[in-house]
Amino acid sequence: MNIPLNIDILQILLHMLNFVILAGGLTFLLYKPVVNFMEKRRQQFADEEAANKAKAEENVRLQEEYEKKIRIADAEISERKKLLEKEYAEISAEYIKDAKEKAATIITAAELEAEDRKEHILESVQTEIGELVVSATQKLLSDTVTPQRNSALYDEFIRLAENTVNEERAKNDKK
Repeated sequence: MNIPLNIDILQILLHMLNFVILAGGLTFLLYKPVVNFMEKRRQQFADEEAANKAKAEENVRLQEEYEKKIRIADAEISERKKLLEKEYAEISAEYIKDAKEKAATIITAAELEAEDRKEHILESVQTEIGELVVSATQKLLSDTVTPQRNSALYDEFIRLAENTVNEERAKNDKK
């Protein structure tokens, strides 16, 4: 059959049949593998998403666990710090107490020594005053007794006694 314009319908039908066979063969050969590939790819993405979600949940859980451990560690550190501060306070108080006791002992010893020196000085002053009295008495008895002489001896005795006392005081003040 010949149609005008030199178009052969049989040729067209054969080409169409070839196209249908080619499309069917390609569909049979390519469609299923492409669909399988796409399904595998979709499943892979779903698995990766599930794995990422599980990892994210695990990370959140681990972060909470670490934060809990850090809080516990901070609490332990704070508790230990308080205990150490308490120990240091007790040790400091003990050192201060010991220092005060030693200072009191030293002060007591110094006061006793000062008292002993004072007694010794008073004894030596009394001895010197006694010697001055004896010396003055001997001079009075040996010399002729006159009122001017008695007054001069009395004044000299007072002056020597005051000088001796002043010298002893100056020595005590220096010590």
